[in-house]
Amino acid sequence: MNIKYVMLLVAGMVLTFSSCEQKKKNANIVVTELSKADSVQDANAPKLKGNKELNETARFVAGMPIEDKKSKLYTLTQTPEWKKHSKNMDQIWGSFLQSAPKVMAYSQNELGAVNDQCKTLFYPFGGPDYLFPNTFFPNMDTYFLIGLERAGNAIKVKHPSAATYRLYQNAVSDILNLSFFRTVDMKTELSNDTIDGVVPIITMLMARSEREIVSIEHKRINNEGEIVGTEEDGTPVNNQSKLVEFKFFKKGTSHLQTLYFLSTDLSNGGLSGKNPLMAYIDKLNKETTACFIKSASYLMHMSYFSMIRNAILEHVSAIMQDDSGIPWRYYDQSKWDIQLYGAFTEPISMFAKYPQTDLRDAYQTMEPKPINFRIGYARQSNLQLSILKKQNED
Repeated sequence: MNIKYVMLLVAGMVLTFSSCEQKKKNANIVVTELSKADSVQDANAPKLKGNKELNETARFVAGMPIEDKKSKLYTLTQTPEWKKHSKNMDQIWGSFLQSAPKVMAYSQNELGAVNDQCKTLFYPFGGPDYLFPNTFFPNMDTYFLIGLERAGNAIKVKHPSAATYRLYQNAVSDILNLSFFRTVDMKTELSNDTIDGVVPIITMLMARSEREIVSIEHKRINNEGEIVGTEEDGTPVNNQSKLVEFKFFKKGTSHLQTLYFLSTDLSNGGLSGKNPLMAYIDKLNKETTACFIKSASYLMHMSYFSMIRNAILEHVSAIMQDDSGIPWRYYDQSKWDIQLYGAFTEPISMFAKYPQTDLRDAYQTMEPKPINFRIGYARQSNLQLSILKKQNED
């Protein structure tokens, strides 16, 4: 089974126990602040209920305690192997907790208009990175993530071992340490029945960010661009489909949210012909759709990714990206209001053939605002927020 997946870049991070305890306290602060940011409630809205099995399993693999002492998973949390796994996951999660308050402050100070207006966030090349789009844009009704990784299925805990726990730790370490996943071929390492795609990673990140999962279901996009749960013959979509749907909510809120992950090729070759994804994008409400692009390997700088690039520019009203997204030259400043953040001089050496001297010049003349957290490939992070001017929204 050829699976492209996540590989641990930073290994051997050892934090002291006191540091781990402090980060647990920070976690409570972060959760409290997130609640303030995305807890707008309707008093008349029905109370939401999570799926106990899905959420207990997510908490178990995320290294979080199980409350039901009658649960089989609770018994497993009493083992030395799981307790070590829990400690390791706390340490890994601590990397995100260091930057999370800064990301949330940026969201509240700079993305208020986008968060108020938009209901859908389109995230191409994002892979299983649920965490950052949900932190930047916490109140979206719908998140649509796309990557080459296999969709996979909900976790089934069978006979966990120390090796199994290491797979879970490695699977989330990059996004929490570096802000992005490294997609590599791990055919040997991940040919197992524990992690068969991105679903387990997303569920772990949801558990750690205090989300309750209501359902995980496989779907498909039909030729009219509609997301449906059945095949053309009326039979249910099977669990090998390329599109998976999460229904979830933030604890303490009544806002049911939806996340889709689609495994697909976004090159012109992958999108050519009567493509369901392109039909879906055509149906997006431009005024209420935003796009987030991060660590996208500069793919939309290439001519053979022009279809997805043009579709984004045509069908959304706001785009937040780093320099690996849509090249600066494609933003018509008579149509877009653009605010620059951070610092940019040149890409990292791996992507040196995409210098973007025009973006560098813009950073020298357009008074970028500072950002105090790391995001994307470079140590000197950058973001560009482009909002379509009102007269260009039609």
